[in-house]
Amino acid sequence: MNTCTNCKQMVEQWNKTCGSCGVHLVMEPDEERRARYLRIPSLGALLFTQGWAFGARLYGWFLLSLIPVFGLIALFVCVAFGRRWSWKHGSWGSWEEFIARMRLLDGIALAWVILLAGLYAWRTQF
Repeated sequence: MNTCTNCKQMVEQWNKTCGSCGVHLVMEPDEERRARYLRIPSLGALLFTQGWAFGARLYGWFLLSLIPVFGLIALFVCVAFGRRWSWKHGSWGSWEEFIARMRLLDGIALAWVILLAGLYAWRTQF
């Protein structure tokens, strides 16, 4: 059982409406866990900088990453600070939406690298 943050009434599940006072209850991760996740370097930004920056709603860094010299700078900056900036400036609807997008972008980047490695291995055989 959980406790309503408004009226302290016991409720069975989060993301429901409290039967006592009618407040909609949303379970958010604690700030320490959220901050720790935001500090983790982004695999997607490392492996697929342009696509990751666009998907993370960092459009300025996406444009900079297209310029050859600034592309390397954008890579390192997005790996180190990208998640924090994306959460702060990306206008995400919820923490869950943000996490889902980061996981999707990391998965796409990993698939992209595996595809490129496979094409390289296949090409070097002939």
